[in-house]
Amino acid sequence: MINTILVIDDNVFDNAIIKNYLSGERYSIISAVNGREALELIESRNIDLILLDIVMPIMDGYDFLKEFSKTPYYKEIPVIVASNLDNAENIEKIFEFEIFDYIIKPLDQINKLIFLNKIKSALKYRNALSELNKATRLINQLSAKEA
Repeated sequence: MINTILVIDDNVFDNAIIKNYLSGERYSIISAVNGREALELIESRNIDLILLDIVMPIMDGYDFLKEFSKTPYYKEIPVIVASNLDNAENIEKIFEFEIFDYIIKPLDQINKLIFLNKIKSALKYRNALSELNKATRLINQLSAKEA
């Protein structure tokens, strides 16, 4: 199964780095340059993981998370924030949205392995959650038939 990763970042250079890091892996990568465009993609595509920048035009990462938290997908799609906002106040504000993880840019060679491991962990979480949801639905169906 090929997982689809949505990269939300207005910085062309950062997008290229992320795509380069993920090129050796079996992922389908799609991108959006702001939160509004990303919300539209989430409605029309099956997304397994979101990589999110915070500082963007039109709809920044905070506003995206506020809107995304209103969707039925919010608890199912893990979000990893990759941002250069590295002070405690910003990081605490971001984690209030129950994101999966956070990594500080720049995504240099030192951070590459950490970044890739965070992605793999998030996708394992997503796949396990999906299997759990399927099993729960099956149990509910079987319970309903017996009742």
